[in-house]
Amino acid sequence: MSKICAIADLGTNTFQLLISPLDHFQVLEHLQRPVGLGMGAMEQVVLQEDAMDRALVALHEFVSLFLSKGGDISDFYAIGTSILRRASNAGDFLQRVKEELGVSILVIDGIQEAEYIYAGIRNSLPDRWGKTSLVMDIGGGSVEFILFKGYDVLYRVSLELGGLRLKSLFSVNNEFNLSIVKDLDAHVTKEIGVLFQICKKSKPEVLIGAAGAFETILDLENRPGNAPASCEIDLNQFLQHKLNLDALPYEERKAYPGMRAFRASIFPYATFLIEKVLRELEVKQLWFSSYSLKEGFWFKELAPSSQQP
Repeated sequence: MSKICAIADLGTNTFQLLISPLDHFQVLEHLQRPVGLGMGAMEQVVLQEDAMDRALVALHEFVSLFLSKGGDISDFYAIGTSILRRASNAGDFLQRVKEELGVSILVIDGIQEAEYIYAGIRNSLPDRWGKTSLVMDIGGGSVEFILFKGYDVLYRVSLELGGLRLKSLFSVNNEFNLSIVKDLDAHVTKEIGVLFQICKKSKPEVLIGAAGAFETILDLENRPGNAPASCEIDLNQFLQHKLNLDALPYEERKAYPGMRAFRASIFPYATFLIEKVLRELEVKQLWFSSYSLKEGFWFKELAPSSQQP
């Protein structure tokens, strides 16, 4: 029986777990939990006690599942991203995880995060993918962008434009409201300007969304069965759902067919970013990839040399 590994993506909003054999890539288990590690931490950038407690509960679940499958704790990899690289008390949380679970969290910078995301995306796409493409991975704290053609990465950047981050800056009664769109747009335009300048020279044909909010976009399309590793999203349907959801108050948005309740609060911020990128860059194709950081970590760091990108 093949040895197995676990890779946990400890995001600002959601924790995710992938369990795969070490000698070949296969999704044996995939879990996601709406932890909200960054809740209450966006302004002062200090992790809240209740958020750390929720995170520990999720990590205990992840480790227990992995060990029950015959895994060894030395093959459990936990990766920290935006909130853990920014929070002033992140070290306290890392120490608690080490003491309680024997797991050392690897906190990576935004560029390393983008590299893992790209490796995951690249291994999900159809063979001979030659289109100039822009990858977009929307987290709670940051958004990673990777511009590539073939196997050549042309540009990559991590911007503090994640859903929880934008919600902390622009909201009415702590929720999305159409009245904040003008100010939201001005802020995003300022932060994303360099990326747009570079992309307008390279002219990406496709925007590829990695996991997260893009999974919910597929849910809204009501596709039967499990989504493939990558597929095209109906652009017109996406824009219509965005229009519908933007006008709804939170409770009605949460009840919208296909909506994942834990994403309902920050989903309009994600779709705002997606629509802005599509419009500004005049991109006519939108794709989804279920592979992202976790899968990319496997291909970059754990895969046998014959399978590495």
